[in-house]
Amino acid sequence: MPCPEVSTGFVELPGENYHRIQQAADAGRNLWRLSPVRTAQEVGTRNLGFRPDDVYTFVEQYFDPGSGLQHAVVRVRHRTCTYLVELYQPERQGPKGIWVVQQVTEL
Repeated sequence: MPCPEVSTGFVELPGENYHRIQQAADAGRNLWRLSPVRTAQEVGTRNLGFRPDDVYTFVEQYFDPGSGLQHAVVRVRHRTCTYLVELYQPERQGPKGIWVVQQVTEL
């Protein structure tokens, strides 16, 4: 495993209250939560072992009819490793909805 410092798999962050995070964004705070790339960067740097200077690339955004939620995929180049960070919008769909990291997969 060339990048053991990066956490992969499903992401559950203790104490992450989506309703409170959405309210903060509605009030103009933590607006990085409205961007899947910035959310991957902030959450990834704070909790998952990524670095701010890793390369974060938006891959796609799609609607999942099963859950009714918007999802997004961000590719992260970290040293010699490449990861896919999957995110979704738990509270509100569209440009005003916060993004949350759901899963990290090594490519």
